[in-house]
Amino acid sequence: MSGTVREEDVAREENVDRWSKDLVGGSSALGTTSGFSLGVAEYFLAEFGPLQVHEDQEAAYIISGVGEMTVDGRVYEVSPGTAVSIPPRAPHATRRTGAAPVKLVYAHGAT
Repeated sequence: MSGTVREEDVAREENVDRWSKDLVGGSSALGTTSGFSLGVAEYFLAEFGPLQVHEDQEAAYIISGVGEMTVDGRVYEVSPGTAVSIPPRAPHATRRTGAAPVKLVYAHGAT
């Protein structure tokens, strides 16, 4: 299905450590094939929240804020312009280390 969606028109999913919005695929009205999805999230805690684990692979691209991501036990510093690859089933979480939240674009794809 083709079409467009604006971030401001999508309801936020609230979590303990972040909010997120599925923009394409996932719970979005814009469906996809093969499990692909794209969204945006903002991590606001200074501590790592609950670890996330997915059966599919994920990529994240930081658009604002500075922080750290833990992926499969390794901690990476992230800032605007940083891309992170998260393998299938790798426990991961994000936290801010600066005053502002870490905002990122995420994509999920088939394993």
